[in-house]
Amino acid sequence: MKLTKVLKKRSLWKRMGIILFWLLIWQGIQLAVDNPILMAGPLQIAQYLAIHILEADFWQVVCLSVMRISMGFLLAFFTGILLGAVSFRFPFIKELLSPIISVLKAIPVASFVVLLLIWFGSGKLSYFCSFLVAFPNVYESILAGLAHVDGKRQEMMEVFQVSFPKKVMYLYVPAVFPYLRNSCKTCLGMSMKSGVAAEVIGTPELSIGERIYMAKIYLDTPGVLAWTAVVIVISFLLERGFLYLLERAGRAKWFLKGKSEAYDSSGQEEDVRLSAEGVSKSYGSQLVLTDFNLQCRQGEIYCLTGSSGIGKTTFLHLLAGVEHFQKGRISLKPSGKTGISMVFQDCRLIDNLSAIENVMLTAGKNKCVTKETAARELGRLLPRDCLNKPVSRLSGGMRRRVELVRAVLAGGGLLLLDEPFSGLDKENKEKAMEYIQENREGKITILTTHSEEECLKLHGVLVTLQEFSPII
Repeated sequence: MKLTKVLKKRSLWKRMGIILFWLLIWQGIQLAVDNPILMAGPLQIAQYLAIHILEADFWQVVCLSVMRISMGFLLAFFTGILLGAVSFRFPFIKELLSPIISVLKAIPVASFVVLLLIWFGSGKLSYFCSFLVAFPNVYESILAGLAHVDGKRQEMMEVFQVSFPKKVMYLYVPAVFPYLRNSCKTCLGMSMKSGVAAEVIGTPELSIGERIYMAKIYLDTPGVLAWTAVVIVISFLLERGFLYLLERAGRAKWFLKGKSEAYDSSGQEEDVRLSAEGVSKSYGSQLVLTDFNLQCRQGEIYCLTGSSGIGKTTFLHLLAGVEHFQKGRISLKPSGKTGISMVFQDCRLIDNLSAIENVMLTAGKNKCVTKETAARELGRLLPRDCLNKPVSRLSGGMRRRVELVRAVLAGGGLLLLDEPFSGLDKENKEKAMEYIQENREGKITILTTHSEEECLKLHGVLVTLQEFSPII
């Protein structure tokens, strides 16, 4: 830690030294030219700012220009997010907007400014110019981010019936955020530059552009450079400030509060029954399940066994609605009241959330789960000191146990466990089995396993899938 601080301090001093070097070179050139109209040095610019920064209209000019340009950018930011999301959802809208986006990206800023000046006058010029420069970048960043949403985690959230606000916050925002951040980092500066350029051409009253234009008319080179320096500083501060707020919003843990009620693990009051009759599933010409039948009752554990590729995971996916079968019938009663929760074969936790927060994310169906409940239940299978760490920092076995507790606490009458003991040592496997048995009441539990011994220890019903045409 101390070494890192020392290196950062050295890097800071190095950058400051480089800046000071070039300022001295600049000042030396100004002294050699000795003509304030042709060249103004850093000292003259600092003197100009020292005189005018104390004037009331200086800050009025800065605030009004920043307000106009910022409002144009913010309008572009929110409009780009909205239309980007709509275009991703409805490809026809994307096709409809495609020519407009191409034109906005290709047309020169000077043409923008002239046309907007003719149409709207100088007063609103910087609003529209900053909007039109920023909008295409924000719009395309949303489309790019949404195209990289994690499909497996999306399936997980659909199985657990995670609410739309939580999906947005913990699925779509993490996918979109890197693209949006880079886009904003670029177009914030572009908006400021184009907005000031528009003010220079339109010269609206009390604007930075007007002051630069007037300094040019009077051959006030120190004034031109001083106001340019003001624009650079404002661009830097706006960029840092907006990106800081954006990152804070992206890291916020929203919608993870639970109800202050006691946790009831008894599950559904009504009798839960599952019936699968003549279920068949194939991938193209590859048959995976054929005429598969299974009758399940509440409170029982059913262990699906069989060789790899015979259709165990596929059957769980069919029950969860992740995939669809070609033939047969699956009935889960009581219809509309029985929720489904699942431990997938591969890890589908949200990496930047803690173990407790991952449990709270999917606890929407079980209104009695609080953070205290989640911590208590997780503490039965995991060390207490890892419950508040991001799950990305946990081992594979720990993550597996988090997924098991998440599935149990999510509520619902059907619990699907796809090889829930993979990655667990003997001691933790025993604890996980005990946890499943203790929470079997009120649920139908179906798990896949390669071990008949595990089924015996769980006091489960062994269901062996027959070998016929395994998927390759």
